[in-house]
Amino acid sequence: MSSILRAPFFRAALSGTLLGLAFPQVLPVGMAGVLSFFGFVPVLLAIVEDGRATRTWKIVSWFYLTFVIYHGLTNWWVCSWQERTDPYLFASGIALWLFHPFFLMLPFVALASIRRRLGTGWMLIMAPLSIAGFEWLHGQTDASYPWLTTGYSLVHTPFAQIADTVGVYGLSFLIACVNAAIVYLSLQRVVGRTVVYQAVALCLVLASWLGIGVWKAADHAATTSDVRVMIIQPNEDPWDKWADTRAQVRMHQQLTDSMRRNGAAVDVVVWSETAIPYTIRDPRFMPEWDALRQWVDTSSISLLAGYADIMIYAPGQAPPSARQSRVDPSVRFDAFNAAMMINAGKSDVPVHRKSMLTPFAERLPFADQLTFAMSWIEWGVGISAWGKGQTRFPLPVVKGSVTLARIGTIICIESIYPEVARDLVNNGSDVLCVITNDAWYNGTWGPEQHYDIARMRAIEQRRNVIRCANSGVSGIIRSDGSEDPHPAIAPMTQGAVLAVAQRSDVRTAYAVIGDPLPILGLILTLLALVSARIPLILRNLPFRFTSIENTSL
Repeated sequence: MSSILRAPFFRAALSGTLLGLAFPQVLPVGMAGVLSFFGFVPVLLAIVEDGRATRTWKIVSWFYLTFVIYHGLTNWWVCSWQERTDPYLFASGIALWLFHPFFLMLPFVALASIRRRLGTGWMLIMAPLSIAGFEWLHGQTDASYPWLTTGYSLVHTPFAQIADTVGVYGLSFLIACVNAAIVYLSLQRVVGRTVVYQAVALCLVLASWLGIGVWKAADHAATTSDVRVMIIQPNEDPWDKWADTRAQVRMHQQLTDSMRRNGAAVDVVVWSETAIPYTIRDPRFMPEWDALRQWVDTSSISLLAGYADIMIYAPGQAPPSARQSRVDPSVRFDAFNAAMMINAGKSDVPVHRKSMLTPFAERLPFADQLTFAMSWIEWGVGISAWGKGQTRFPLPVVKGSVTLARIGTIICIESIYPEVARDLVNNGSDVLCVITNDAWYNGTWGPEQHYDIARMRAIEQRRNVIRCANSGVSGIIRSDGSEDPHPAIAPMTQGAVLAVAQRSDVRTAYAVIGDPLPILGLILTLLALVSARIPLILRNLPFRFTSIENTSL
Protein backbone atom coordinates (compact mmCIF):
# COMPACT_ATOMS: atom_id res chain seq x y z
CA MET A 1 0.00 0.00 0.00
CA SER A 2 2.84 2.36 0.88
CA SER A 3 4.42 1.85 -2.54
CA ILE A 4 1.13 2.78 -4.23
CA LEU A 5 0.81 5.97 -2.19
CA ARG A 6 4.36 6.96 -3.14
CA ALA A 7 3.94 6.11 -6.82
CA PRO A 8 4.34 9.19 -9.04
CA PHE A 9 1.15 8.52 -11.01
CA PHE A 10 -0.86 8.22 -7.80
CA ARG A 11 0.62 11.46 -6.52
CA ALA A 12 -0.11 13.18 -9.82
CA ALA A 13 -3.73 12.00 -9.72
CA LEU A 14 -4.05 13.10 -6.09
CA SER A 15 -2.84 16.60 -6.94
CA GLY A 16 -5.36 16.90 -9.76
CA THR A 17 -8.14 15.72 -7.45
CA LEU A 18 -7.23 18.12 -4.62
CA LEU A 19 -6.96 21.09 -6.98
CA GLY A 20 -10.28 20.18 -8.57
CA LEU A 21 -12.10 19.80 -5.26
CA ALA A 22 -10.71 23.15 -4.11
CA PHE A 23 -12.12 25.04 -7.10
CA PRO A 24 -15.40 26.97 -6.66
CA GLN A 25 -18.66 24.99 -6.97
CA VAL A 26 -17.03 21.55 -7.20
CA LEU A 27 -17.76 20.99 -3.50
CA PRO A 28 -20.73 22.77 -1.87
CA VAL A 29 -18.52 23.94 1.01
CA GLY A 30 -17.25 27.51 1.15
CA MET A 31 -13.94 26.71 2.83
CA ALA A 32 -13.14 23.85 0.43
CA GLY A 33 -10.75 26.26 -1.23
CA VAL A 34 -8.17 25.66 1.51
CA LEU A 35 -7.55 22.27 -0.13
CA SER A 36 -5.52 24.26 -2.65
CA PHE A 37 -2.88 24.71 0.08
CA PHE A 38 -2.15 21.00 -0.37
CA GLY A 39 -3.02 20.60 -4.06
CA PHE A 40 0.49 20.91 -5.47
CA VAL A 41 2.19 18.95 -2.68
CA PRO A 42 1.86 15.41 -4.12
CA VAL A 43 3.07 16.31 -7.61
CA LEU A 44 5.95 18.39 -6.23
CA LEU A 45 6.98 15.43 -4.08
CA ALA A 46 6.89 13.24 -7.18
CA ILE A 47 9.28 15.65 -8.91
CA VAL A 48 11.59 15.74 -5.88
CA GLU A 49 11.75 12.00 -5.24
CA ASP A 50 11.41 10.56 -8.74
CA GLY A 51 12.08 13.40 -11.17
CA ARG A 52 15.85 13.10 -11.49
CA ALA A 53 15.99 9.45 -12.56
CA THR A 54 12.81 9.39 -14.68
CA ARG A 55 12.69 9.98 -18.41
CA THR A 56 11.20 13.28 -19.53
CA TRP A 57 8.24 11.80 -21.40
CA LYS A 58 7.13 9.94 -18.28
CA ILE A 59 7.41 13.06 -16.12
CA VAL A 60 5.28 14.94 -18.65
CA SER A 61 2.70 12.14 -18.44
CA TRP A 62 2.46 12.71 -14.65
CA PHE A 63 1.69 16.36 -15.24
CA TYR A 64 -0.82 15.58 -17.97
CA LEU A 65 -2.66 13.25 -15.60
CA THR A 66 -2.74 15.94 -12.90
CA PHE A 67 -4.25 18.58 -15.12
CA VAL A 68 -6.58 16.42 -17.18
CA ILE A 69 -8.17 15.46 -13.84
CA TYR A 70 -8.16 19.08 -12.64
CA HIS A 71 -9.77 20.33 -15.84
CA GLY A 72 -12.25 17.46 -15.91
CA LEU A 73 -13.46 18.04 -12.36
CA THR A 74 -13.82 21.79 -12.77
CA ASN A 75 -14.64 22.46 -16.44
CA TRP A 76 -16.53 19.37 -17.66
CA TRP A 77 -19.56 21.60 -18.20
CA VAL A 78 -17.89 23.44 -21.14
CA CYS A 79 -19.25 20.69 -23.43
CA SER A 80 -22.72 22.10 -22.56
CA TRP A 81 -24.41 18.68 -22.12
CA GLN A 82 -27.85 20.01 -23.11
CA GLU A 83 -30.30 18.34 -25.45
CA ARG A 84 -29.87 21.02 -28.10
CA THR A 85 -26.09 21.27 -27.83
CA ASP A 86 -24.66 21.34 -31.34
CA PRO A 87 -21.73 19.08 -32.30
CA TYR A 88 -19.32 22.02 -32.66
CA LEU A 89 -19.83 23.21 -29.09
CA PHE A 90 -19.60 19.69 -27.68
CA ALA A 91 -16.48 18.86 -29.69
CA SER A 92 -14.87 22.14 -28.64
CA GLY A 93 -15.41 21.24 -25.00
CA ILE A 94 -13.80 17.83 -25.47
CA ALA A 95 -10.86 19.37 -27.36
CA LEU A 96 -10.35 21.88 -24.56
CA TRP A 97 -10.36 19.07 -22.00
CA LEU A 98 -7.71 17.14 -23.94
CA PHE A 99 -5.38 20.01 -24.88
CA HIS A 100 -5.74 22.51 -22.02
CA PRO A 101 -3.60 20.35 -19.66
CA PHE A 102 -0.58 20.97 -21.92
CA PHE A 103 -0.81 24.69 -21.08
CA LEU A 104 -1.49 24.11 -17.38
CA MET A 105 1.52 21.80 -16.97
CA LEU A 106 4.12 24.27 -18.31
CA PRO A 107 5.33 25.56 -14.92
CA PHE A 108 5.81 22.01 -13.71
CA VAL A 109 7.82 21.05 -16.78
CA ALA A 110 10.04 24.02 -15.95
CA LEU A 111 10.26 22.99 -12.29
CA ALA A 112 11.21 19.43 -13.21
CA SER A 113 14.10 20.79 -15.28
CA ILE A 114 15.17 23.11 -12.46
CA ARG A 115 15.04 20.27 -9.94
CA ARG A 116 17.12 18.01 -12.19
CA ARG A 117 19.87 20.56 -12.84
CA LEU A 118 19.81 22.96 -9.88
CA GLY A 119 18.44 20.81 -7.08
CA THR A 120 15.40 20.56 -4.84
CA GLY A 121 16.03 23.81 -2.97
CA TRP A 122 16.01 25.91 -6.09
CA MET A 123 12.94 24.07 -7.33
CA LEU A 124 11.00 24.87 -4.15
CA ILE A 125 12.04 28.52 -4.28
CA MET A 126 11.04 28.78 -7.92
CA ALA A 127 7.73 26.88 -7.57
CA PRO A 128 5.57 29.88 -6.48
CA LEU A 129 7.26 32.18 -9.00
CA SER A 130 6.89 29.69 -11.83
CA ILE A 131 3.25 28.78 -11.10
CA ALA A 132 2.13 32.42 -10.78
CA GLY A 133 4.22 33.49 -13.77
CA PHE A 134 2.89 30.88 -16.15
CA GLU A 135 -0.71 31.43 -14.96
CA TRP A 136 -0.29 35.11 -15.81
CA LEU A 137 1.20 34.22 -19.20
CA HIS A 138 -1.75 31.90 -19.85
CA GLY A 139 -4.03 34.96 -19.86
CA GLN A 140 -2.06 37.12 -22.28
CA THR A 141 -2.82 35.93 -25.82
CA ASP A 142 -5.76 35.41 -28.16
CA ALA A 143 -5.60 31.69 -27.35
CA SER A 144 -5.76 32.26 -23.59
CA TYR A 145 -8.20 30.68 -21.16
CA PRO A 146 -7.24 31.63 -17.57
CA TRP A 147 -10.50 30.31 -16.07
CA LEU A 148 -8.63 27.75 -13.94
CA THR A 149 -6.26 30.20 -12.26
CA THR A 150 -5.48 28.64 -8.87
CA GLY A 151 -6.23 31.82 -6.92
CA TYR A 152 -9.96 31.52 -7.64
CA SER A 153 -10.03 28.54 -5.26
CA LEU A 154 -9.99 30.97 -2.32
CA VAL A 155 -12.83 33.25 -3.47
CA HIS A 156 -15.26 31.94 -0.83
CA THR A 157 -12.72 32.29 1.99
CA PRO A 158 -11.36 35.32 3.86
CA PHE A 159 -7.97 34.52 2.33
CA ALA A 160 -9.24 36.04 -0.95
CA GLN A 161 -9.58 39.53 0.52
CA ILE A 162 -5.88 40.25 0.05
CA ALA A 163 -6.52 40.18 -3.70
CA ASP A 164 -7.11 43.94 -3.51
CA THR A 165 -3.33 44.12 -3.10
CA VAL A 166 -1.93 41.13 -5.00
CA GLY A 167 -4.70 40.14 -7.45
CA VAL A 168 -5.77 36.62 -8.30
CA TYR A 169 -2.31 35.72 -9.66
CA GLY A 170 -0.83 36.90 -6.38
CA LEU A 171 -3.18 34.53 -4.59
CA SER A 172 -1.85 31.74 -6.81
CA PHE A 173 1.67 32.72 -5.75
CA LEU A 174 0.76 32.59 -2.06
CA ILE A 175 -1.02 29.25 -2.45
CA ALA A 176 2.08 27.85 -4.13
CA CYS A 177 4.26 29.27 -1.32
CA VAL A 178 2.23 27.29 1.22
CA ASN A 179 2.53 24.14 -0.89
CA ALA A 180 6.29 24.58 -1.26
CA ALA A 181 6.67 25.12 2.49
CA ILE A 182 4.72 21.92 3.22
CA VAL A 183 6.92 19.98 0.79
CA TYR A 184 10.03 21.40 2.44
CA LEU A 185 8.82 20.36 5.90
CA SER A 186 7.82 16.90 4.71
CA LEU A 187 11.34 16.30 3.36
CA GLN A 188 12.95 16.72 6.76
CA ARG A 189 13.84 13.25 8.01
CA VAL A 190 14.52 14.37 11.56
CA VAL A 191 11.62 16.24 13.15
CA GLY A 192 13.64 18.33 15.57
CA ARG A 193 12.99 21.62 17.28
CA THR A 194 13.87 23.62 14.18
CA VAL A 195 11.30 21.82 12.06
CA VAL A 196 8.65 22.30 14.73
CA TYR A 197 9.42 26.03 14.85
CA GLN A 198 9.17 26.20 11.07
CA ALA A 199 5.80 24.44 11.09
CA VAL A 200 4.52 26.77 13.81
CA ALA A 201 5.76 29.76 11.81
CA LEU A 202 3.84 28.53 8.75
CA CYS A 203 0.67 28.18 10.84
CA LEU A 204 1.14 31.69 12.24
CA VAL A 205 1.55 33.10 8.74
CA LEU A 206 -1.68 31.41 7.63
CA ALA A 207 -3.50 32.64 10.74
CA SER A 208 -2.28 36.19 10.10
CA TRP A 209 -3.34 35.98 6.47
CA LEU A 210 -6.78 34.76 7.57
CA GLY A 211 -7.06 37.56 10.14
CA ILE A 212 -6.14 40.20 7.59
CA GLY A 213 -8.81 38.81 5.28
CA VAL A 214 -11.49 38.96 7.97
CA TRP A 215 -10.50 42.55 8.77
CA LYS A 216 -10.49 43.61 5.11
CA ALA A 217 -13.94 42.09 4.52
CA ALA A 218 -15.33 44.16 7.38
CA ASP A 219 -13.51 47.36 6.40
CA HIS A 220 -15.39 48.46 3.30
CA ALA A 221 -14.03 51.36 1.29
CA ALA A 222 -16.00 54.58 1.50
CA THR A 223 -18.59 54.99 -1.23
CA THR A 224 -19.45 58.23 -2.97
CA SER A 225 -23.14 57.58 -3.68
CA ASP A 226 -25.56 54.93 -4.87
CA VAL A 227 -26.97 54.21 -8.31
CA ARG A 228 -30.40 52.59 -8.65
CA VAL A 229 -30.29 49.65 -11.04
CA MET A 230 -32.91 47.50 -12.74
CA ILE A 231 -31.55 44.13 -13.88
CA ILE A 232 -33.47 42.27 -16.59
CA GLN A 233 -33.05 38.49 -16.83
CA PRO A 234 -34.92 37.36 -19.98
CA ASN A 235 -34.12 33.61 -19.80
CA GLU A 236 -33.98 33.27 -23.58
CA ASP A 237 -33.11 30.00 -25.25
CA PRO A 238 -29.57 30.69 -26.53
CA TRP A 239 -30.21 28.73 -29.72
CA ASP A 240 -33.58 30.34 -30.50
CA LYS A 241 -32.85 33.98 -29.68
CA TRP A 242 -31.26 34.59 -33.08
CA ALA A 243 -34.36 33.45 -35.00
CA ASP A 244 -36.59 36.49 -34.30
CA THR A 245 -34.25 39.23 -33.16
CA ARG A 246 -36.93 41.95 -33.01
CA ALA A 247 -39.02 39.84 -30.65
CA GLN A 248 -36.09 39.76 -28.22
CA VAL A 249 -36.02 43.56 -28.06
CA ARG A 250 -39.79 43.78 -27.52
CA MET A 251 -39.63 41.21 -24.75
CA HIS A 252 -36.90 43.17 -22.93
CA GLN A 253 -38.94 46.36 -23.25
CA GLN A 254 -42.02 44.65 -21.85
CA LEU A 255 -40.11 43.30 -18.85
CA THR A 256 -38.70 46.76 -18.21
CA ASP A 257 -42.07 48.50 -18.55
CA SER A 258 -43.83 46.02 -16.27
CA MET A 259 -41.25 46.65 -13.56
CA ARG A 260 -41.40 50.42 -13.96
CA ARG A 261 -45.18 50.41 -13.57
CA ASN A 262 -44.61 49.57 -9.91
CA GLY A 263 -43.42 53.15 -9.50
CA ALA A 264 -39.87 52.46 -8.35
CA ALA A 265 -37.25 55.05 -9.27
CA VAL A 266 -34.52 53.76 -11.60
CA ASP A 267 -31.29 55.35 -12.80
CA VAL A 268 -30.14 52.66 -15.23
CA VAL A 269 -31.67 49.53 -16.74
CA VAL A 270 -29.29 46.71 -17.64
CA TRP A 271 -29.92 44.17 -20.41
CA SER A 272 -27.68 41.13 -20.87
CA GLU A 273 -25.11 40.21 -23.51
CA THR A 274 -26.51 40.47 -27.07
CA ALA A 275 -29.95 41.29 -25.69
CA ILE A 276 -30.31 43.13 -29.00
CA PRO A 277 -28.96 40.34 -31.21
CA TYR A 278 -28.52 42.29 -34.42
CA THR A 279 -26.75 45.41 -35.67
CA ILE A 280 -29.57 47.78 -34.77
CA ARG A 281 -27.39 50.88 -35.35
CA ASP A 282 -26.75 49.88 -38.96
CA PRO A 283 -28.46 52.45 -41.26
CA ARG A 284 -30.59 49.62 -42.66
CA PHE A 285 -32.38 49.41 -39.31
CA MET A 286 -32.77 53.15 -38.69
CA PRO A 287 -36.55 52.98 -37.95
CA GLU A 288 -35.98 50.37 -35.24
CA TRP A 289 -33.06 52.32 -33.79
CA ASP A 290 -35.13 55.50 -33.70
CA ALA A 291 -37.98 53.63 -31.99
CA LEU A 292 -35.64 52.31 -29.29
CA ARG A 293 -34.20 55.79 -28.70
CA GLN A 294 -37.70 57.23 -28.42
CA TRP A 295 -38.68 54.53 -25.92
CA VAL A 296 -35.65 55.38 -23.76
CA ASP A 297 -36.44 59.11 -23.95
CA THR A 298 -40.10 58.71 -22.99
CA SER A 299 -39.16 56.31 -20.19
CA SER A 300 -36.62 58.82 -18.80
CA ILE A 301 -34.08 56.10 -18.12
CA SER A 302 -30.56 55.17 -19.08
CA LEU A 303 -30.25 51.82 -20.85
CA LEU A 304 -27.11 49.68 -20.78
CA ALA A 305 -27.69 46.97 -23.36
CA GLY A 306 -25.64 44.26 -24.98
CA TYR A 307 -25.97 44.32 -28.76
CA ALA A 308 -24.23 43.54 -32.04
CA ASP A 309 -22.26 46.57 -33.22
CA ILE A 310 -20.90 47.16 -36.70
CA MET A 311 -17.96 49.20 -37.99
CA ILE A 312 -17.39 49.93 -41.67
CA TYR A 313 -13.74 50.75 -42.26
CA ALA A 314 -12.40 53.56 -44.37
CA PRO A 315 -10.45 52.36 -47.42
CA GLY A 316 -7.07 51.00 -46.37
CA GLN A 317 -7.90 51.04 -42.63
CA ALA A 318 -9.39 47.55 -42.20
CA PRO A 319 -7.44 44.90 -40.26
CA PRO A 320 -6.60 41.71 -42.21
CA SER A 321 -9.37 39.79 -40.41
CA ALA A 322 -12.14 42.24 -41.39
CA ARG A 323 -15.02 40.86 -43.44
CA GLN A 324 -15.90 41.70 -47.01
CA SER A 325 -19.35 42.93 -47.95
CA ARG A 326 -21.20 40.49 -50.18
CA VAL A 327 -22.82 43.39 -52.01
CA ASP A 328 -19.62 45.38 -52.53
CA PRO A 329 -16.37 43.42 -51.96
CA SER A 330 -14.45 46.70 -51.66
CA VAL A 331 -16.29 47.44 -48.41
CA ARG A 332 -14.62 45.94 -45.32
CA PHE A 333 -16.38 45.76 -41.96
CA ASP A 334 -16.45 44.03 -38.57
CA ALA A 335 -19.30 43.03 -36.27
CA PHE A 336 -18.61 43.36 -32.55
CA ASN A 337 -20.06 41.82 -29.43
CA ALA A 338 -20.68 45.13 -27.70
CA ALA A 339 -22.54 47.12 -25.07
CA MET A 340 -23.92 50.64 -25.37
CA MET A 341 -25.31 53.24 -22.99
CA ILE A 342 -28.37 55.13 -24.23
CA ASN A 343 -29.13 58.09 -21.96
CA ALA A 344 -32.54 59.77 -22.18
CA GLY A 345 -32.34 63.01 -24.12
CA LYS A 346 -28.70 62.53 -25.13
CA SER A 347 -27.55 62.02 -28.71
CA ASP A 348 -24.14 60.59 -27.84
CA VAL A 349 -24.12 56.79 -27.43
CA PRO A 350 -20.87 55.51 -25.84
CA VAL A 351 -19.96 51.93 -26.73
CA HIS A 352 -17.75 49.22 -25.25
CA ARG A 353 -16.64 46.55 -27.72
CA LYS A 354 -15.62 43.21 -26.29
CA SER A 355 -11.83 43.07 -26.29
CA MET A 356 -11.22 39.50 -25.08
CA LEU A 357 -13.10 36.93 -27.14
CA THR A 358 -13.74 33.26 -26.45
CA PRO A 359 -11.09 31.39 -28.47
CA PHE A 360 -12.59 29.55 -31.48
CA ALA A 361 -16.20 30.08 -30.35
CA GLU A 362 -16.21 33.83 -31.01
CA ARG A 363 -13.02 34.39 -32.95
CA LEU A 364 -10.10 32.42 -34.33
CA PRO A 365 -7.02 33.14 -32.19
CA PHE A 366 -4.52 35.31 -34.07
CA ALA A 367 -7.10 35.86 -36.80
CA ASP A 368 -5.18 38.77 -38.33
CA GLN A 369 -2.28 36.38 -38.97
CA LEU A 370 -4.41 33.33 -39.86
CA THR A 371 -7.10 34.84 -42.06
CA PHE A 372 -7.11 31.78 -44.34
CA ALA A 373 -8.44 29.67 -41.45
CA MET A 374 -11.23 31.96 -40.22
CA SER A 375 -13.98 30.09 -42.06
CA TRP A 376 -12.92 26.80 -40.48
CA ILE A 377 -14.29 27.64 -37.04
CA GLU A 378 -17.60 29.33 -37.88
CA TRP A 379 -20.63 27.69 -36.32
CA GLY A 380 -24.32 28.05 -36.97
CA VAL A 381 -25.47 29.96 -33.88
CA GLY A 382 -25.41 33.75 -33.67
CA ILE A 383 -22.58 35.70 -35.25
CA SER A 384 -19.24 33.96 -35.68
CA ALA A 385 -15.87 35.69 -36.04
CA TRP A 386 -16.56 38.82 -33.98
CA GLY A 387 -14.23 41.77 -34.30
CA LYS A 388 -11.90 42.56 -31.40
CA GLY A 389 -12.41 45.77 -29.43
CA GLN A 390 -9.35 47.94 -28.83
CA THR A 391 -10.32 50.25 -25.93
CA ARG A 392 -11.70 49.93 -22.40
CA PHE A 393 -13.54 52.95 -21.07
CA PRO A 394 -16.55 53.25 -18.74
CA LEU A 395 -20.04 53.98 -20.01
CA PRO A 396 -21.49 57.04 -18.20
CA VAL A 397 -25.01 57.14 -16.77
CA VAL A 398 -26.12 60.73 -17.41
CA LYS A 399 -29.27 62.50 -16.28
CA GLY A 400 -29.53 66.10 -17.42
CA SER A 401 -26.12 67.61 -16.75
CA VAL A 402 -25.24 65.16 -13.96
CA THR A 403 -23.18 61.99 -14.37
CA LEU A 404 -24.73 59.52 -11.93
CA ALA A 405 -22.21 56.72 -12.47
CA ARG A 406 -19.41 55.54 -14.75
CA ILE A 407 -20.04 51.87 -15.38
CA GLY A 408 -17.13 49.73 -16.46
CA THR A 409 -18.83 47.16 -18.66
CA ILE A 410 -17.38 43.66 -18.98
CA ILE A 411 -18.86 41.26 -21.52
CA CYS A 412 -18.95 37.55 -20.69
CA ILE A 413 -15.49 35.94 -20.78
CA GLU A 414 -13.80 39.32 -20.37
CA SER A 415 -14.54 38.85 -16.67
CA ILE A 416 -11.87 36.13 -16.34
CA TYR A 417 -9.16 38.61 -17.34
CA PRO A 418 -8.17 40.78 -14.33
CA GLU A 419 -6.62 43.45 -16.55
CA VAL A 420 -9.99 44.24 -18.17
CA ALA A 421 -11.55 45.31 -14.87
CA ARG A 422 -8.31 47.02 -13.83
CA ASP A 423 -8.15 49.07 -17.04
CA LEU A 424 -11.79 50.11 -16.63
CA VAL A 425 -11.21 51.23 -13.03
CA ASN A 426 -8.02 53.09 -13.93
CA ASN A 427 -10.00 54.84 -16.68
CA GLY A 428 -12.59 56.10 -14.21
CA SER A 429 -15.16 53.34 -13.55
CA ASP A 430 -16.85 53.70 -10.17
CA VAL A 431 -19.09 50.63 -10.68
CA LEU A 432 -18.39 47.47 -12.68
CA CYS A 433 -20.99 45.52 -14.65
CA VAL A 434 -20.79 42.04 -16.16
CA ILE A 435 -23.30 41.22 -18.88
CA THR A 436 -23.27 37.65 -20.09
CA ASN A 437 -25.19 34.80 -21.68
CA ASP A 438 -24.37 31.64 -19.73
CA ALA A 439 -27.51 29.82 -20.86
CA TRP A 440 -25.37 27.52 -23.03
CA TYR A 441 -24.46 25.83 -19.73
CA ASN A 442 -27.80 25.75 -17.91
CA GLY A 443 -28.09 22.90 -15.45
CA THR A 444 -24.34 22.83 -14.73
CA TRP A 445 -22.22 24.74 -12.23
CA GLY A 446 -20.66 26.79 -15.05
CA PRO A 447 -22.84 29.89 -14.48
CA GLU A 448 -22.11 29.84 -10.73
CA GLN A 449 -18.37 29.51 -11.38
CA HIS A 450 -18.58 32.48 -13.73
CA TYR A 451 -20.37 34.42 -10.99
CA ASP A 452 -17.63 33.50 -8.51
CA ILE A 453 -15.01 34.87 -10.89
CA ALA A 454 -16.92 38.18 -10.89
CA ARG A 455 -16.67 38.09 -7.08
CA MET A 456 -12.89 38.10 -7.45
CA ARG A 457 -13.05 41.14 -9.73
CA ALA A 458 -15.14 42.92 -7.07
CA ILE A 459 -12.55 42.14 -4.38
CA GLU A 460 -9.54 43.09 -6.52
CA GLN A 461 -10.98 46.49 -7.42
CA ARG A 462 -13.22 47.06 -4.37
CA ARG A 463 -16.06 47.90 -6.70
CA ASN A 464 -19.67 46.81 -6.68
CA VAL A 465 -20.34 44.55 -9.65
CA ILE A 466 -23.73 44.56 -11.36
CA ARG A 467 -24.22 41.16 -12.95
CA CYS A 468 -26.88 40.69 -15.62
CA ALA A 469 -27.06 37.22 -17.17
CA ASN A 470 -29.53 35.89 -19.73
CA SER A 471 -30.59 32.97 -17.53
CA GLY A 472 -28.62 33.79 -14.38
CA VAL A 473 -26.79 34.23 -12.17
CA SER A 474 -27.87 37.89 -11.84
CA GLY A 475 -27.48 40.29 -8.93
CA ILE A 476 -25.26 42.84 -7.22
CA ILE A 477 -21.88 41.77 -5.85
CA ARG A 478 -20.50 43.99 -3.09
CA SER A 479 -16.90 45.16 -2.89
CA ASP A 480 -15.97 42.30 -0.52
CA GLY A 481 -17.36 39.67 -2.89
CA SER A 482 -20.55 39.11 -0.90
CA GLU A 483 -24.13 39.60 -2.05
CA ASP A 484 -27.61 39.60 -0.59
CA PRO A 485 -29.73 37.96 -1.79
CA HIS A 486 -28.10 35.27 -3.90
CA PRO A 487 -29.34 34.92 -6.51
CA ALA A 488 -31.31 38.13 -6.97
CA ILE A 489 -33.42 36.36 -9.61
CA ALA A 490 -33.87 32.59 -9.63
CA PRO A 491 -31.69 30.99 -12.33
CA MET A 492 -33.39 29.79 -15.51
CA THR A 493 -36.42 32.00 -14.86
CA GLN A 494 -37.57 35.21 -16.47
CA GLY A 495 -37.71 38.25 -14.25
CA ALA A 496 -36.43 41.64 -13.18
CA VAL A 497 -35.09 43.07 -9.95
CA LEU A 498 -34.42 46.51 -8.53
CA ALA A 499 -31.16 46.91 -6.66
CA VAL A 500 -28.72 49.53 -5.47
CA ALA A 501 -25.07 49.57 -6.51
CA GLN A 502 -22.63 51.56 -4.42
CA ARG A 503 -20.16 53.77 -6.26
CA SER A 504 -16.53 54.18 -5.26
CA ASP A 505 -13.67 56.20 -6.71
CA VAL A 506 -10.95 54.70 -4.48
CA ARG A 507 -8.34 52.68 -6.36
CA THR A 508 -6.87 49.61 -4.71
CA ALA A 509 -3.18 48.80 -4.58
CA TYR A 510 -3.80 46.12 -7.18
CA ALA A 511 -5.49 48.61 -9.51
CA VAL A 512 -2.42 50.84 -9.27
CA ILE A 513 0.44 48.33 -9.46
CA GLY A 514 -1.10 45.44 -11.41
CA ASP A 515 0.80 42.16 -11.69
CA PRO A 516 4.55 42.76 -11.21
CA LEU A 517 4.93 39.63 -9.07
CA PRO A 518 3.84 37.01 -11.65
CA ILE A 519 5.69 38.88 -14.41
CA LEU A 520 8.85 38.83 -12.30
CA GLY A 521 8.20 35.17 -11.53
CA LEU A 522 8.01 34.32 -15.22
CA ILE A 523 11.25 36.19 -15.96
CA LEU A 524 13.09 34.51 -13.08
CA THR A 525 11.81 31.10 -14.16
CA LEU A 526 13.14 31.61 -17.67
CA LEU A 527 16.47 32.83 -16.27
CA ALA A 528 16.64 29.77 -14.02
CA LEU A 529 16.02 27.49 -16.99
CA VAL A 530 18.78 29.21 -18.96
CA SER A 531 21.15 29.12 -15.98
CA ALA A 532 20.47 25.43 -15.48
CA ARG A 533 21.91 24.72 -18.91
CA ILE A 534 25.11 26.75 -18.55
CA PRO A 535 27.70 24.76 -16.55
CA LEU A 536 29.76 27.85 -15.65
CA ILE A 537 26.80 29.41 -13.87
CA LEU A 538 26.03 26.14 -12.10
CA ARG A 539 29.56 25.89 -10.70
CA ASN A 540 29.39 29.41 -9.28
CA LEU A 541 26.04 29.23 -7.52
CA PRO A 542 26.43 30.65 -3.98
CA PHE A 543 24.56 27.77 -2.35
CA ARG A 544 23.18 24.34 -3.21
CA PHE A 545 20.63 23.55 -0.50
CA THR A 546 22.53 20.40 0.43
CA SER A 547 20.40 19.76 3.51
CA ILE A 548 17.30 19.33 1.35
CA GLU A 549 19.17 17.32 -1.27
CA ASN A 550 20.39 14.86 1.34
CA THR A 551 16.89 14.18 2.60
CA SER A 552 15.34 13.73 -0.83
CA LEU A 553 17.72 11.40 -2.62
